[in-house]
Order: sequence, then C-alpha cells, then structure tokens
Amino acid sequence: MRFQRHPPRGFFGPEALLMGVMLAMLASPLFLSAQNPDPPPAPSPNPPPSEHTSWWNGINYDGLASFSYTYNTNDPIPPVNQFRVFQFNDNQPQIDVAQLVLQHPVSASGQFGFRVNFIAGQAVPQLTASYGLFRNNQTGQGQPYDLLEFYVSYIVPAGKGLHLDFGKFATPLGYEVIGGYDGYNVNFSRSFIFGYGLPFTQTGLKASYALTEKLSASVLLTNGCDAVTNLNGSLTFAGQFVFTNSSNTTITVNYLHGPQQPHNNYDQTSMYEVVGTWTPVSPLQLALDGLYADQDHAAPNGSDAIWKGLAGYAVYSFTKNFSLAFRGEVFADPSGIRTGVPQTLLGFTLTPQYVAPANFSHWKSELKHFDGHFVIRPEFRKDFSDVNSFRQSTGYTNHQFTAALNLLYAF
Repeated sequence: MRFQRHPPRGFFGPEALLMGVMLAMLASPLFLSAQNPDPPPAPSPNPPPSEHTSWWNGINYDGLASFSYTYNTNDPIPPVNQFRVFQFNDNQPQIDVAQLVLQHPVSASGQFGFRVNFIAGQAVPQLTASYGLFRNNQTGQGQPYDLLEFYVSYIVPAGKGLHLDFGKFATPLGYEVIGGYDGYNVNFSRSFIFGYGLPFTQTGLKASYALTEKLSASVLLTNGCDAVTNLNGSLTFAGQFVFTNSSNTTITVNYLHGPQQPHNNYDQTSMYEVVGTWTPVSPLQLALDGLYADQDHAAPNGSDAIWKGLAGYAVYSFTKNFSLAFRGEVFADPSGIRTGVPQTLLGFTLTPQYVAPANFSHWKSELKHFDGHFVIRPEFRKDFSDVNSFRQSTGYTNHQFTAALNLLYAF
C-alpha cells in the first residue's frame, strides 16, 4: 500500500520542523531588522530602498484551480475509476484542486527564502496528505485540504552555491508532478508509475549543488515516503543526478533507499529510476520514465516484493496555443503490494490541449496580478490488465475506457 499506519514521532516531527522554520525566519533579513536596538536615522526626503525592504518585496503569491469531469464506459458501481490517481470519481464533476502558494524564491548565494503550498479540493489533497499532517493515523483517511509543501531555503555561499531546503516538499523523483501554477503534466490523468510507484512528498533535508555546467546533484535525508512524522525511527536516503547533454536532451537518475514500514527499520525499500527528455525538433518533445523498486519481505508469502514500470511520452505543438500529448505505459505489480491486486497494467492516453490567456487586467488594472492563462484539456484513456481488476457495473473486467474534460486556471 502507498500509505503506512501508526507512524511514531521521529527525527523531523512537526515540532522540530516548526522550530526549524521559526529559527530560519528569525535569521532572515526581515526579522533581523526588527531586532536592531540602534535607533533608525532620520529619513531623507527620498530614501533609497533598503535590503530588508527588497527581501520583503520578493515574497510572491500565485495559484491554480483545476476542475474536471470523467466518464467511465464501464459504469462501475460504486462510481469509482480503478487505479486512477486524482481522477477516481466517475460521472460527476469535481474540483480537483485549488492551490495558493506563498513563497520567496532564492537564486543567489546567501539568500534566504521559503515556500508554503496550500491546496484544497475533492481529489488531490486526500491522496497527497501525509501521515502526521491531515491524514488520520488510525483510519488512513486524508482531508480535503493539505499543506503540500512548507519549507525554508538557503543558498550557502560555498563554491557555486549549495542550495538547502528543510521541511516538506514534493518529491524530486519521477517525470510527472503533482502539479501547480508553476508546472503541470502534459496529460490530465497521472501515470501508474506516478500513482503507485513513487512517493508524492518527502519531509526532511534536501541539498542540491551544480557540479559542472552540465551536471547537478541532490541528496535527501527524510522521514520516509509520504510521512511528516517518522515511520520507524530511521531515515530514508535519496539521491539525484541531472545531466544536461545539450539544450534539447536531459537525463535524470534517481535513487531512494530506506525502511518504509511502521515500527520496522530492518526491511528496506529501494527505488531506481531513470528519466530522459529529448526535443529532436522544436514542435516535438519526447520523454521516457523507467522505474524498478523492491521492498524486503513485503510480498504476501514473505518474499521480497517488486514493482516496475515504463512510460513513454510524446507531445507535438501544432501552434503556440494548441498541442497533442500521447502517453503509453506498462506497470508490473506481481505481488499486488502497490495496487492491491497481483497484475500487470497497460495504459494509453491521448490529451489535446488548448491554452488561452487570462487577461483580467483588461477589465480592471487592479487585477493585473491575477493575469495568467486558461487550459482546456479533453482526454481519452484506455487501460488494460492481465486479470479482471476493473469494475464493470457490479462485476469485473480486464479493461477500462474513460473520457474526461479538464479546465485549468493558473496565475
């Protein structure tokens, strides 16, 4: 299963995180200026902007809203689409997610910043909610709201600048993302790898450094997968290398290792992933995501559980505003530990997309900050399994077809 129950408190519990955030804020230019005991000098007629004022002015707020409707030709009873992440409701419109991000980005050595990413909705928060924060430890039920990310950032002035993030953040693993105003996937629905192969979020410390102009690396020490409180008194290690061969080719190698079961720090989980992107010609973008993972003694018979997946993507931009995306994928879960059924899944997804500007400032200049864009995405998806695991009315079958419409607004 993706979520574990009854996690004990650990290294990066909520109290420690809150204390870390408070200490980092106290070290910020904004708070340091408030602690200065010297009286301020008399203001000049045209005082220059101070460094502290500039830091305060660097705080941004942005957001996104996603609405969707999905129809499943199997007419499942109850009306739930099988093995769909964030798209599980059948034949009913839903507010997938509404996002508000408050942040101060960092880009230069010595800079301090933060990011708070609050989401609410009928689909996304219930799945992304972590144990120890908006997920019931007894029932495993998530809430219709979540603090998806809350972390502080600092770039250590060493070498080219060591970027540190401390708190809860979206996992850097995977090709697909949870999605927000600053980036969303080429398809509306998520892949099996995203939904069942990888974590959504991690809580702890992430350090990133550009080794060369073409190679960067990140190291993470976290409480585990999708948990704010520690699962078992041990830490999970993750690493990432990003190699940019040219302006149109990127290869990312990800690795994660650590115990993920509650009250069990002996049995380890390991994930190995390679993600590649390539733009052979300007209108066409290609991507590949390959995952292999195993967990000690997690299969029903006590042996090691293995899951693996492969997904390929192609996006062709016909115009600046209109594109067509295709995804083909396979996901093997022979022990059923990830999907609940021993099976191999196949999926094929076609997503047209049209982007239109949202220029509210044309109506009123005070609304300029809310200028952004609208996205309209119909989607057609066919899934298969080697067993009868998809609901069809009150029975089961080995396939599932859905048609969906997704509307996005981002500013």
